[in-house]
Amino acid sequence: MRSTSMRIRLSPAHPQRGSILIEFALVVLLLSVLLAATVELGKAVYFAQAAQNAARVAARELALAPLPPQATFDEALATVFDPALLYVDLDATSIDAAFANAPALNHALKPLMIFDRVTVGGSTHEVLRYPGAVWVRSGGVNTVKVPLVVSRGADGVETIELRDVVEAIPGIAYAVDPSAPNTSGIAAVRVHVPFQAAALSGFQANAAGPFEPNLDGAIVADDAGVTVSSAPGDGALAGAGSELPTYAGPYGLGRQYALGKELRPFRKLITGQSLFRREVFANP
Repeated sequence: MRSTSMRIRLSPAHPQRGSILIEFALVVLLLSVLLAATVELGKAVYFAQAAQNAARVAARELALAPLPPQATFDEALATVFDPALLYVDLDATSIDAAFANAPALNHALKPLMIFDRVTVGGSTHEVLRYPGAVWVRSGGVNTVKVPLVVSRGADGVETIELRDVVEAIPGIAYAVDPSAPNTSGIAAVRVHVPFQAAALSGFQANAAGPFEPNLDGAIVADDAGVTVSSAPGDGALAGAGSELPTYAGPYGLGRQYALGKELRPFRKLITGQSLFRREVFANP
């Protein structure tokens, strides 16, 4: 009788299984960053195009406004723009009703407005508003101001200016002065749009170089430490220092939860500019 022996071969563990998971995690992380950057870049391009279109509409309307030659920019702007329509309380009116007789520039800015839940004076309202900081003017009329970060401390805390959404370009006169040949009257307008990313966080510049790790440079969302160096004198911020009026905070600087803490989103101030020579004048 032939005896047979059975050999049992134990297959070694498959280390490649663990390596595949690691490679997959790294690829997914890279693809997620690329996808977020692509989406936010597209959003920024949209904001820039909308801001430029709004500035072009404003300059064209101001060039055609039948006003006296000596009219100031602010006097002319009031005929084509209503700052109160930068904040529409949807609990009190509808979007169609609010914009039924809106000036041309407000219609151009409408695609940039966002839906938000705003707390002002202890009560919460569903609103359609322009991105930025909610500003309460005298008489209780709400509008929006745009925060411009002028400096940051070593800890990332901001010093900001509050700017109007629509401004004249400095150094270019809208009024006509016959005695000054360089003030023939030009409608020079710029429109500010605060862009902030939903999927990207803001970081301080890395002194070690742009390609060095910089996780410690994340900008913490510290609204309590923000300093306002310049603001219009026709009102006050809604809830600054006491309550949180919007998802973006009282200064409109935004916040998001990442790396285990609340951080500032990546944000930039986008500006559109346009110039038109005045074409229509009314009798003084």
